[in-house]
Amino acid sequence: MMRYYRKVSFFNVCETWFNYQYKVFDVFRLNVFKDLKDARKKMIPAVKVISHTVELNLKQPADTIFANFSSDIRRKARKAEGEGTICYFHNDVDKFVTFYNDFARRKKTYVTSKTKMTEFGNYVKMSFAEHNGEVLAAHSYLVDTEMKIVTGLHSGTTRLKQDSDASLVGRAHKLLVIKDIIYFKDLGFEVFDFGGYSYNTEDESLKGINSFKLSFGGKVVPCINYYSYGYWLLKKVSKLFGLSGTL
Repeated sequence: MMRYYRKVSFFNVCETWFNYQYKVFDVFRLNVFKDLKDARKKMIPAVKVISHTVELNLKQPADTIFANFSSDIRRKARKAEGEGTICYFHNDVDKFVTFYNDFARRKKTYVTSKTKMTEFGNYVKMSFAEHNGEVLAAHSYLVDTEMKIVTGLHSGTTRLKQDSDASLVGRAHKLLVIKDIIYFKDLGFEVFDFGGYSYNTEDESLKGINSFKLSFGGKVVPCINYYSYGYWLLKKVSKLFGLSGTL
């Protein structure tokens, strides 16, 4: 089970992932329980929301995992390695935040911050793909060593930069995903969660992201989430004032 506290404006919010353990007084606090794997337990009063994600079973033999990657993924990842792209994990929060926020601003989506990243404590890991000394792609993950689950948190590239070689960046990004999968499998993790799936979307961009995640051989699965009433109200108010990215 993974649990940490985040500061949202003047409020302390508790986020718990994958397993539902609570105290009676949690109903009066700002709590969210995400991606529950066992929702058969009795729940305190809360708002239930079903979302979806793509999960890859890391308990499979490595050869089986690789065989289930699309041929395009395998081919472009091999080419990226041949081009000299290197991938590595490093918990340099400043480096990650600077890189990701540049991507997020170009994409016109929510940025992150050093404060937000450090609130995750030891639950967060960051990876980078680099070519000729330039970072082309970066990922962050939340890791639960107890339940052996890793879930995608952020993903950014330089593809939106002016004069960027989109093909080179795309290959580096694909290689980074594969290297991340290998890294976590070698550490003994059993589930690689790609961090969401836009179910029944009509948005072409989101459809493309869905297809990209599925090209690594994972399966779409439902996720059960519970929000305390206080947290749910705070979430709605934040959305009303355009602050949804903080929750």
